[in-house]
Amino acid sequence: MSDIFFLVLRRLRAPLILLVTVYAIATLGMTLIPGVTPDGEPYRMNFFHAFYFVSFMGTTIGFGEIPYPFTDAQRAWVTVFIYLSVISWLYAIGTLLSLLQDTTFRHAIAQRTFRLSINRIDRPFYIICGYGETGMLVNRGLTSLGLQTVIIDYNPERTSSLELENLPVMPITLNADTTEPQNLVAAGINHPRCCGVLALTEKDHTNLQIAVSAKLMSNRVPVICRSEIEDEAENMASFGTNHIINPYRTFARRLSLLVHKPALHKVHNWFLNQHSREHQSERELPKGRWIICGYGRLGRAIHEQLGRDGIEMVLVDPNPDKHDASEPIIEGRGTEADTLQEAGISEASVIIASSKDDANNLSILITARQLNPDIYTIGRVSKEANQPLFVRTGCDYIMRRSQVVANESLTIISRPLVSRFLRLSNSISTEETEHLIERIENLTRHHSPITTRVTLNRDDAPALSRHLHLGGSLTVGQVSQHPFFPRGDGIVLLIQRGNDSTLLPDDDTHLEEHDDVLFCGKRNKLLLVQHLRDNHELVDSLINQNPHQIPLLRWWRRRHNALADGISD
Repeated sequence: MSDIFFLVLRRLRAPLILLVTVYAIATLGMTLIPGVTPDGEPYRMNFFHAFYFVSFMGTTIGFGEIPYPFTDAQRAWVTVFIYLSVISWLYAIGTLLSLLQDTTFRHAIAQRTFRLSINRIDRPFYIICGYGETGMLVNRGLTSLGLQTVIIDYNPERTSSLELENLPVMPITLNADTTEPQNLVAAGINHPRCCGVLALTEKDHTNLQIAVSAKLMSNRVPVICRSEIEDEAENMASFGTNHIINPYRTFARRLSLLVHKPALHKVHNWFLNQHSREHQSERELPKGRWIICGYGRLGRAIHEQLGRDGIEMVLVDPNPDKHDASEPIIEGRGTEADTLQEAGISEASVIIASSKDDANNLSILITARQLNPDIYTIGRVSKEANQPLFVRTGCDYIMRRSQVVANESLTIISRPLVSRFLRLSNSISTEETEHLIERIENLTRHHSPITTRVTLNRDDAPALSRHLHLGGSLTVGQVSQHPFFPRGDGIVLLIQRGNDSTLLPDDDTHLEEHDDVLFCGKRNKLLLVQHLRDNHELVDSLINQNPHQIPLLRWWRRRHNALADGISD
């Protein structure tokens, strides 16, 4: 507050001095110039009456002569100071208005308001550095979960667009350089409620600087970094950056899953895209030759990944001499029919438009579809606003760089058990994956499933925790099978016990206190375990087999047993 106060005094020093001087001289003159009473007796104003008169003279002009009509000398004095006081006030007000519009003053006010807002935060929050397309998607996802966000971006036009969004939780914004450590401190990196920092700017080196500053100032706060350059990513990893997301490498791995494990790719789609769903057609990915147009970061990542998988590929790039690919590159952008025909478009099964120019990518997809109507098309979107155009072309699989980073970040933050499950799921066989998909589809009736995490402790599941604490036994089947729905209302995907993980446990697997359990269920429907969390009577009835506690369950068991006896007879 002191910096704002001294800034105001410094800027208003001259007009304030002028006002004080004008008022002081006018007041002194009114006390020295003699007046006359109606009876003709001489009198002089005291300082109080003189100051009172000058005060309303300077602000209103329209006044009466008090306490008696003035003499000509008094009127002459007043006439001079009427103009001087008005000019002084105009000068002071003009300076004040200029100060209110001054960039330095507005920045100081914004900094003060920002610090007060940070100090008042009483809920978990995340610091988002960079409010571009990726930052916008991450912010929407976090606020939809009821989490507070603090956004730092140097561009005020970006942060001002937040006022147009209907968000459940309004972010706190600061227009400042994200690489300066003091701005991270101002954003609350040392605040006890700060849960993480996300470096999501467009420049890898800027993200590196943010990660270094965050780790040095608060090592307890996890850092999620976006990185598209391998050298920068290795640098980030060297000092312990918690999560580094390369959208191109991530998408290349997703394509590899789609090629070799399409069932597992479907599972990844379900659980990764719960915040922002990818655009992917229902067409099955055909086998055969792939054409990659654009050997930039995405093209290189896909080529390296699929090359290890033994996929036949043809590369197209306008500057083949700049690249050190292991095989020849056809010169061209891929927007011309001649180039695509040279690449063998008529015999190809898949084409990827992977350049950084959206217009070129659209042209590649349209030309390819004209030359080979059955080809499977994959397109890269660099600017989110152009995504509807790719949909209109009939693109089968759209890669949105911002969406890939946002979905990975949100999964890490809001559903860390899902991230662990997806990493471990690569070890599942195709048969197990297909069986899991069948179970999920039977459970959700072909709707998208949702995941729920339950920790068996006093805070998250007091009733179940008490049951285990008292020596009770609890199995996966008991918390995932609902008595009124024999097919069950939940699937346990993962049990995390300390550093040990159990993937897709059997119904007979025993649970222990403090286990983290990942459930999969139907959207808009509470799982059985969510009913059991804090309902001691329900736990006693279902787990301890004491149906007298709930009459409805007692009736259901009698009916169920009668039906079972009839069938056995």
